Amino acid sequence: MQQFARILTNNSVIPVLLKDGEHLDLRPIVADIPPAAIASGILNAVDTTGLRPVTDDFAYLAPIEGVRQIAATGFNYKKHIEEFKMSPPTEPEVFLKAVTSLSGPSDPISRGPNAGIKLDWEVELAIVVGRETSDISAARAPDHIFGYVCLNDISDRNTQVDGSGAQHLVRAKSRPGYTPIGPYLVTGVDGMNLDLWTKLNGRIEQQGNTSDMLFSINEMLAYFSRYMTLLPGDILATGTPPGVGFGKGRFMSAGDVLECGIAHLGAQRHEIRD
Repeated sequence: MQQFARILTNNSVIPVLLKDGEHLDLRPIVADIPPAAIASGILNAVDTTGLRPVTDDFAYLAPIEGVRQIAATGFNYKKHIEEFKMSPPTEPEVFLKAVTSLSGPSDPISRGPNAGIKLDWEVELAIVVGRETSDISAARAPDHIFGYVCLNDISDRNTQVDGSGAQHLVRAKSRPGYTPIGPYLVTGVDGMNLDLWTKLNGRIEQQGNTSDMLFSINEMLAYFSRYMTLLPGDILATGTPPGVGFGKGRFMSAGDVLECGIAHLGAQRHEIRD
């Protein structure tokens, strides 16, 4: 397993690799962690000999610089489908989020200017694509996955569903700050056996494991590749476990503190603002 991150210290962005509790400066190897670095293979098995730890105070940034596409799906956890009393879908849902919605793992989340916003949380495991991917089989999918990040698919449920009951996912999920990712970009883990959770003001709202997915990670990547070309560094969010606010009729307000995390991928913490 390798855990990468991008940190901000003394007004400098530093790519790092976590090892033995230290954040090792990767700049002797790579200047940052953009899609080109992911595609090049330079991060596949990093030799840490000679890398120095960062000792200054820092803040985590989004772990990938220059993401070009955010793809996503919904209702992919069996228990989440059960909590809404739905029939399981026969194929994955496909939608996109604006890349300008990306933010870091500790950035504040602004609810936005729309009246009546119903701000909701969705912790999700997101695939980070390692190479150009188009029309692949599920069997070939592992060769196209670089790693994984924790993603929170923030949503305004008020604008997601209109008066007729129709879904408008892009407009509900694409405001600035509605897609925080990080803190770590992780390789070499089993994406189909990871615990994930969400807390609001210290109260557990979501708990699950990626083994509960209806469509596996490999199936998901293969399915999306039929309809779009995925590029190195692209992110594919794979759905959320049960416990979203929409199912409870409870949403976030200014002053709330939202936390979420995934085993090995780290934890996020956000202040909610108007």
